[in-house]
Amino acid sequence: MFRFYYQNSDSFTRWVQDKLEDMVVAHEIIDVGKQSSYSLPNGISHDNLPLLSDNHERWTSKEKIHTFLEKLDQDLQFSRSLTSDSCYTDPENPSECL
Repeated sequence: MFRFYYQNSDSFTRWVQDKLEDMVVAHEIIDVGKQSSYSLPNGISHDNLPLLSDNHERWTSKEKIHTFLEKLDQDLQFSRSLTSDSCYTDPENPSECL
């Protein structure tokens, strides 16, 4: 599950939220400015925000977060294209899927 920590809402924060929702991946959006009792992962301070974490890796710059999410989106789209429930029929033999 992805956790996205941020302190100030801006266009990048909204883009990350939309991207995670569009990709339909498990995620939690954490506004640490509103949830002062919420603890950040070990070694992370408010100065390191925004932060995206999957409990194994951490991305702590807007550029790295953006690059990672774009690559993940491409990989998911490719994976979903291979596991589609649809059948593209062969125009020359409509009884068979391509």
